[in-house]
Amino acid sequence: MNLAPTRIQLNRPLPPLTYLAPEGLPVGVRVRVKVRNSQAVGLAMGPEPEPPAAKLRPIEGVLDPFPLLPAKLRELHAFAARYYGCLEAHLLPLSLPQALLPHWEADEDGQRLSFHRERGAWGALADLGEAWHQDPSILPTLLHRTALRGSGFTEVRLTGAPHPPRVTPSQAKVLLILEDSGGALMEPELLESAGVGASVLGTLEKRGLVTRMKRVDLLGQRREAGVDRTVTLNQEQRLALEAVPMGTFGVHLLHGVTGSGKTEVYLALAERVLAAGRRVLWLVPEIGLTARLLDRLEARFPGRIAVGHAGLNVGEKQGDVVRLLFNGADLFVGVRNAVLAPLRDIGLIIVDEEHESSYKSEEHPRIHARDLAIKRAQLEGCPIVLGSATPSLESWQAARSGRYQLLQLRERPLGISLPRVEIVDLRDAYRQMRRKVILAPPLLKALTETLARGEQSLLLLNRRGYENFWMCRACGRTLGCPHCAISLTYHRGDFRLRCHLCGHETVPPEACPDCGADHLRGVGEGTEQVEEHLRQLFPGARILRLDRDTTRRRGSFEAGLLAAEQGEVDILVGTQMLAKGHNLPGLTLVGVINADQGLKVADFRAAEHTFQLLTQVAGRAGRADLPGRVILQTYSPEHPAIVHALAQDFEGFAASELPFREGLGYPPFTALSLYRAEADTPREAREALDGFRQRLSVPGLRVLGPLEAAVPRIRDQWRMHLLLKGTRGALSEVLARHPLDPTGPVSLDRDPVQFG
Repeated sequence: MNLAPTRIQLNRPLPPLTYLAPEGLPVGVRVRVKVRNSQAVGLAMGPEPEPPAAKLRPIEGVLDPFPLLPAKLRELHAFAARYYGCLEAHLLPLSLPQALLPHWEADEDGQRLSFHRERGAWGALADLGEAWHQDPSILPTLLHRTALRGSGFTEVRLTGAPHPPRVTPSQAKVLLILEDSGGALMEPELLESAGVGASVLGTLEKRGLVTRMKRVDLLGQRREAGVDRTVTLNQEQRLALEAVPMGTFGVHLLHGVTGSGKTEVYLALAERVLAAGRRVLWLVPEIGLTARLLDRLEARFPGRIAVGHAGLNVGEKQGDVVRLLFNGADLFVGVRNAVLAPLRDIGLIIVDEEHESSYKSEEHPRIHARDLAIKRAQLEGCPIVLGSATPSLESWQAARSGRYQLLQLRERPLGISLPRVEIVDLRDAYRQMRRKVILAPPLLKALTETLARGEQSLLLLNRRGYENFWMCRACGRTLGCPHCAISLTYHRGDFRLRCHLCGHETVPPEACPDCGADHLRGVGEGTEQVEEHLRQLFPGARILRLDRDTTRRRGSFEAGLLAAEQGEVDILVGTQMLAKGHNLPGLTLVGVINADQGLKVADFRAAEHTFQLLTQVAGRAGRADLPGRVILQTYSPEHPAIVHALAQDFEGFAASELPFREGLGYPPFTALSLYRAEADTPREAREALDGFRQRLSVPGLRVLGPLEAAVPRIRDQWRMHLLLKGTRGALSEVLARHPLDPTGPVSLDRDPVQFG
């Protein structure tokens, strides 16, 4: 077999490396290579045009007979790698689990894949791969596992060997049933049909008459199909439905007030696409939104749904990916990384709550799922619907300028009205009570009345823990994290001071570490303290706290929401995870304990995020036939974000915010690239960015920095930022002219959302 220098990308902070690989190896297949003294999985990227003079290592082996990902998805990977300044190998695990390996003994028309490999017929394998992508059934055992350990379901297949002259009646019965079933059957079904034990299969396997393999593709999560609650669309919903043409690319922004029935429009669109024989990709921002949605989808489209999110175990992730590769699911629901799912022939993409910052990854590769979904829709030639009650100002401006089509739902169905929103000025409450209070008198009174009526309440405070930080009243020392430049949060239930960035925790000291005084006191309140306060005020109430501390176990968040939905909870307390997309029929009161908390963040989007959070959480109230009421406690009642949230007026907020963005040169009028440097000392981080800035040679850019990050030290690493403003083209040119060293201290965050 002839070997040729081949460029290999690795999912590591390394540039592409050159190895010797079989000549003609297709671009996009995975290979196993040795890096220093360890094994790694790499991605073949074709012949190396300028091989180094050094002696090259051969690869250890070829893992894939042909590229497993659909061609349009590989094209999306190439675009994302160019745009976000990463390698395609960094994106590959988001589409294809590394442990999912093809079975080289799979055969098509009697030709085993390993036979083509041994004679170096990579062109024949590439042609077979093209045929497989058109019809995966031609290689039914491609992703079976020969090892019977681990998750999955065992399938028994005839090997094709001639029957020996003598077999026992039990063995003959098994062979006949397999022949009648087309040569393959699941083991439990086969044993039950033949009325034999597993030892009979073991004997047949030893004699080479059958083979047993694990099927991963039947691992899709089992969901019971409920009753399909099909709703008759109102006129606004029908107009939105008809405005989305099938079979052609277009971006449609569906702006509808909370509870206006956007999901019903999505379902109707999905039904049309599935009826036409194409598939649907449906993105949601949070794991917690998938459970209720999946119930509705399974009821509407039973057996046709697959799901992907970080809460799945390894077997479930692999199983659903195999279902997609074998066209076993027509509708894929997932969170951020699902935008890169290996789904073929997509006829519609839905991005629900498109404004959510969780669509942007804060870890390498720093992709934005909403933006990549738009590019994927363009590649697939299908419509994409971005939905939100509070769209991002980037999407809103694109709709205003005509780049997106704007669809609006202004009313809640069935005559259900928007909740009544009230403001409580905490400055007045302080003057009246002569002390700081968690629940001002109007909110406390409303809680009492709601409980008396047997209805539900929700209290939002976007800060977990018991107290925000501990401070010595004698010397002013704040107890901070030794590894990060933030204070430690007190968690009373665990009796720990904990860093919410690096996880460092310690037992609270009895005296100040600086001055020795015993005047340490907690400052500020978190959800844990609010829960305790409520239990003291309402000892008979059923109170449930939902935040990251109480929902660590898998399924605990969904279980809590289900309990609330079934009326088993009187008062819900939690962070922003409660604000998104949940429908609780008995919820009539929403209280926001500190509505302007998010306004104190050093971020040009602070007002936008605050308005979105308040509007979204307000939309949880009064979604059935009971009137809703929302009370916002704030120290800044005159702030535009608060004023417009009070009126539930997104268009008014956008009209007031966009001129500021335009004047200061921020999105949506300018694109951003944030270069981050991390080093052991502030000086090293600054010097790295200074050197990069001095090399910049692209005109039309505005460069800010280097400056300290809002949190200058995390996990003992000092952090500096360099912000570039300009057109997308100019920022792409910077990336092309000045590529970053993957092993260096500087990294790129294209279109950043977080600046901390």
